Amino acid sequence: MKQARKTSLVLFLLLCTIGCNDKKEVEIETLAQVYVDLLVAEDFYKNTDSLEIKRTEIFEKYTVSEVEYDSTFKIFGYDKEKWEKFFELAVSYLDTLKSEQKKSAKLKELTLRPESWHN
Repeated sequence: MKQARKTSLVLFLLLCTIGCNDKKEVEIETLAQVYVDLLVAEDFYKNTDSLEIKRTEIFEKYTVSEVEYDSTFKIFGYDKEKWEKFFELAVSYLDTLKSEQKKSAKLKELTLRPESWHN
């Protein structure tokens, strides 16, 4: 009976250890978007308390933990193709954000001009 308990306990602990160390790899598109959003937040908030709040919001937005984010970069290692794809996606996402920002600014400008109210 005691041997069965010990075996069960060892198996349980082994499964818990394996399960706890099983970090998922973040999809490359999501990784690029999180990366860009974090860079934008760091540039906007600098080193304020608001930056940590924003970082947490970004990770929650993409349902990615900071550990998963960091470990995915480690998985990339020296894989040149993965890094090239990553930066290609990051630049594309950044361009999309810039385009959306310009459209938003243009729309805001048009709605604030009194001459546009009569048309």
